[in-house]
Amino acid sequence: MRKRKATERLFKKAIPFFIAVILLSTTFTMNSVTYAHHDDNQLIKTVFHVYVDGKKIGTVREKSVVDRAVEQHLQNAKGKKGDFAFTLNESIELKPEKMFRPQFDNEAAREALSKTLTVSLEAYRLVIDGQTVAYVSSEKEAEDILLKMKLEHVSKKELDAIEKSKAENKELEIPELQPGESKVVDIDFSSPILVRKAQTSLSELVSVDEAITRIKEGTIQKKNHTIQEGETVESITEKYHLTMEQFFTLNPRMVMVPVIRTGDQVTVTEKKPYTQVLVYEATRTQNEIPFKIEKQEDDTLEKGEIKTVQKGQKGLEDITFTVRKSNGKTIQKDILNHEQVKAPVTEIQKIGTKVIPSKGTGTLSWPAVGGYISSHMGSRWGRQHKGMDIARPSNRSILAADNGTVAFAGWDGDYGNKIIINHNNGMRTIYAHLSSISVSTGDVVQKGSKIGVMGSTGQSTGVHLHFEVYKNGVLQNPEDYL
Repeated sequence: MRKRKATERLFKKAIPFFIAVILLSTTFTMNSVTYAHHDDNQLIKTVFHVYVDGKKIGTVREKSVVDRAVEQHLQNAKGKKGDFAFTLNESIELKPEKMFRPQFDNEAAREALSKTLTVSLEAYRLVIDGQTVAYVSSEKEAEDILLKMKLEHVSKKELDAIEKSKAENKELEIPELQPGESKVVDIDFSSPILVRKAQTSLSELVSVDEAITRIKEGTIQKKNHTIQEGETVESITEKYHLTMEQFFTLNPRMVMVPVIRTGDQVTVTEKKPYTQVLVYEATRTQNEIPFKIEKQEDDTLEKGEIKTVQKGQKGLEDITFTVRKSNGKTIQKDILNHEQVKAPVTEIQKIGTKVIPSKGTGTLSWPAVGGYISSHMGSRWGRQHKGMDIARPSNRSILAADNGTVAFAGWDGDYGNKIIINHNNGMRTIYAHLSSISVSTGDVVQKGSKIGVMGSTGQSTGVHLHFEVYKNGVLQNPEDYL
């Protein structure tokens, strides 16, 4: 009886041990967490905790789970743009741990990696004055940008010669030039464009043309604009491509009183390129030198007569100079050599001062003392009015319009008392309706001298002077000469 009870006690104590053995030798899954099974030879297993940038995102059974997940992520990126070398932006660390009854979830870890990991591609960035302007996909594209910008200002042949000279470390020299010849000596950028390897996202990449556009457009900078005559707020905003809101934000003092005056200054913005193409060019040219004209008075020649006694001759100069151009605009010019090849010859002219009393000067003066034009030349009362009428003078004296000889002085029908003066230079003047005549045929008169008194003789409607002008026998409008 005692022996039987002892056996029962021993059996009860052994039951937990057998249950434990059964559990350890079995693998099962609960809530997607996998538990490792153990055989009799190894009860402890190693798992790997996955950390991305120092943060734990899951646990896997083998390292290969992470390797395959990373490879798949990179393959997905390459599928969009397979010609780029993609790399992970995050660091991945696997920390092994030996565990009794270890827990891991490969699928959860893969999902976490897919959501957490990001990739970047190897590219080249363009840096100007420490600022990244653009990213391009290859070093060749970066070189194409520099090349294309330079070829907008010089030819391929000129650029090749410059690059060859630089490669040979030759000093900058001004070449021997023929007259009329120009040659580009150097080309560069106002601020160097540096090309650097970099990592970036696919969305940051731009084409060659877009990168050039960015460089040319540059950044927006503030500047002061001095108001010029005739400018308005509207014309200024149009000039600098500003909206009214932008203008008044830059100039808040003008919100209440938007009035500008010439000479005032306002703040505006304009785009300043990140860099500009600088061209250094040498030119040799030959220019004509104009001759001077020396005028000498001569009392043996009639007044107004000009006689050339020495004909002028143009000279010739040879100039070699250099210019620096920024985006096609000259910003500096230096003269290297200036030589006079041929001196100009001064032209000498004799200017007549001799006055011939009977010869007109060629210009006419007002033939009355004050007054106004009461009737113009042209059609009047159905007939041609050959001259102009002057009425209501300060006094009624009639004056010679220019030097000349009296060709006629007397009565002439509808004209009444009439005087004709021959100015002996192709011009004649007629004075009509005079109340009296103060000169005789053949008299020499001077410009401005009194020749008669205004009246209303002949076919006349009132006291006035009828005045006519002829040149080379052709009737002229007197108003063209007064």
